[in-house]
Amino acid sequence: MPSANYLKLTNGLPKRQSSIYIQLRTRHIPLNYHLHRINKSESPHCPTCPGTNETIHHFIFECPQYQRERHIYANATRRNALSITHLLSSEKATPHLLRYINSTGRLKPTFGEI
Repeated sequence: MPSANYLKLTNGLPKRQSSIYIQLRTRHIPLNYHLHRINKSESPHCPTCPGTNETIHHFIFECPQYQRERHIYANATRRNALSITHLLSSEKATPHLLRYINSTGRLKPTFGEI
């Protein structure tokens, strides 16, 4: 059974957003690092950063491709913007994180508009 905290965080979210959220928490999200591990991608590298694995951390905090989106997101989440623990456990951070993911367009081929 899902924890009470998870249920509270995902309560009221559409199924698509809940799915993204659980995939972030389990690290089974369709970014190249994971896709390469399950033989669905030729390379674990970021499409815009050759030689750098496209992990969740890289996608959210480092990739220069999404610098503008990250700036908007960081302004909304303030000092906790660099804490993956906070992002995946705070009810206040969840809508900002999902908005960031949607604005990057990186997961649109899999999920469509988030």
